[in-house]
Amino acid sequence: MRVVALSGKRFAGKDTLAGEVVAQAAARGALVELFAFAAESKRMFAAWQAARGVEVSLAGLLADRAYKELWRPQLTEFTVAALREDPLVFCRAVADRMAAARGLTVVTDLRLRSEVIHLRSRFELWVVRVTRPNALREASGWRYTPGVDDHSIETELDDPGLWDEEFLNDGTRAQLGSRVAGRVMGWLGPCGTAPGADGPQAQ
Repeated sequence: MRVVALSGKRFAGKDTLAGEVVAQAAARGALVELFAFAAESKRMFAAWQAARGVEVSLAGLLADRAYKELWRPQLTEFTVAALREDPLVFCRAVADRMAAARGLTVVTDLRLRSEVIHLRSRFELWVVRVTRPNALREASGWRYTPGVDDHSIETELDDPGLWDEEFLNDGTRAQLGSRVAGRVMGWLGPCGTAPGADGPQAQ
């Protein structure tokens, strides 16, 4: 089973890229399902805070970037503690759901080596590293935050040896769409050309 996993820094455009893949695949009659490990940690974080009498909006964590950034330090601390107790606590739950998916599955937030290892043991994994110049990330609202951007959750997959392909997101949304159009059938695997047919590609 083919799984495409997106890795990249904050504000690199992983979610935007994933949305474009879904749209372009649908236009070609192919089904793509999106999965996110962070959604699992957010659900657990919101429940943990609720048990402590603190109201945290799960919908806000999932869909509101500004709200998510407000809670990110606490969420990161919670996530790290949960992973310390069980490194695969989020990955395993998501992978079990992916195993039942009917189409191409895309993970939008691959961050850890343990996730790469676990997914490669269960699926035909293709890791796409999404990169974007810092100036463009800043234009989208990113600011370097000590304790967040230098944390292992943000840096553990910086090694290019862990990627199968680099996808450079350094242009407009239209340019992103054009680049996706050139790769989406390869990412679809059996529905198109196998990703590895021509080796890792940089765009």
